[in-house]
Amino acid sequence: MAQIQGDHRFFQCSQQCTDAVWDATKKIDELYDYLEEHDTIVIPDEMIPRCPHCGAEAFPWVPGYGNFLEGSRYQEQYQKISDDIEKHLHDKHVLFLELGVGRMTPMFIQEPFWALTNNLPGAFDVIVNRNYQFLPAQIEDKGVAIKGDLARVLKDVRAQLGC
Repeated sequence: MAQIQGDHRFFQCSQQCTDAVWDATKKIDELYDYLEEHDTIVIPDEMIPRCPHCGAEAFPWVPGYGNFLEGSRYQEQYQKISDDIEKHLHDKHVLFLELGVGRMTPMFIQEPFWALTNNLPGAFDVIVNRNYQFLPAQIEDKGVAIKGDLARVLKDVRAQLGC
């Protein structure tokens, strides 16, 4: 799996003073504990996540919070998915799984998967999303879109397969 749309488990600097992203899980746990303990939705200024390099506010390393950092970690992840796709381009069968992929940035996952599904003879695309059920017309015979909760869909698949 490649993280070309970032990962909520990492922070990045809001000012992009560094190419680095860093673990956010411990800080998120601290913030959650504070909110629970104080029965509030407001945190004190001193608890706001900060960049360890310049002190600017930090935010999750995902698109939508500001300037999404497309630095070395992004480039590494992009290369990882590109290499994997290229490795399997000539396979007899290729299954693309879009599990919970949203519509915020379709150019990263959906549109490439749809184009590959359309152009590769043995490709098939399975889309599972809780909010919508959309399959482009050009791949209607080479894919399926399921509107539903991912955990429930996977449970149903396991039941059908007898796992």
